[in-house]
Amino acid sequence: MATDLTKTQWIEILLNRELTTEIGLSIFQALYSFEGHKAYASQIGMILGYKGKSPHGPLNLEIGRYAKRIAKYYDIEFTERSNRKYKFWNLFFNGWNDKKYFVWQLKPQLAEALKETKLTGEFQFADELPTDDLKELKEGIKRTVLVNSYERNPKARQLCVEYWGLSCYVCEINFEKLYGEIGKGFIHVHHLIPVSQIGELYQIDPIQDLRPVCPNCHSMLHKKTPPLKIEELKDMMSRTIGKNT
Repeated sequence: MATDLTKTQWIEILLNRELTTEIGLSIFQALYSFEGHKAYASQIGMILGYKGKSPHGPLNLEIGRYAKRIAKYYDIEFTERSNRKYKFWNLFFNGWNDKKYFVWQLKPQLAEALKETKLTGEFQFADELPTDDLKELKEGIKRTVLVNSYERNPKARQLCVEYWGLSCYVCEINFEKLYGEIGKGFIHVHHLIPVSQIGELYQIDPIQDLRPVCPNCHSMLHKKTPPLKIEELKDMMSRTIGKNT
């Protein structure tokens, strides 16, 4: 039998906490944030904090356990490989080799179920407008900061701020220190590599490739195309402050 479940079945599975654990949902959410809902399996492992030469290894184990739990509820036949193992990931993803990495892509029915249940894990910054709404913009809106989906991914953001902290990497403002409790945990993250230089699939390290920045500095970084480098903006600030003192 085919291993494709319907959107309705996926909704039931996502809302059943005996079937869907936090780690399983995190895998889906990390993958959902990428364009086309596809990324390297190792990339998803890195976003979820796994390190080493095979960050996707623990995910394979979890996917296998997850698939077996679901198989108890639905009549599913897994694809058998030549070495007598089963492609449990085939229940959740389309998959293929891309050079030395393996790509996972959420199956459409699963992606739709995540969206309908509001379990995609994505969030938007206060000054960010969804790309889908750009065609509706009228006169009077002067600017918008477009943040790519990788920066919105909560797991990637979490790894970035856990490592670099919550102070702006450019101006060093810390919102909790400045505003108190209301500013706790608030910061944007900025992608160091211009989006134009990133292919459809790119092996990104959320610690090496993201930096915490305040909304003002984030806007200034994106004033040019490609975006300014952080060092360039810091130098501009230093020279401007020097002139005004």
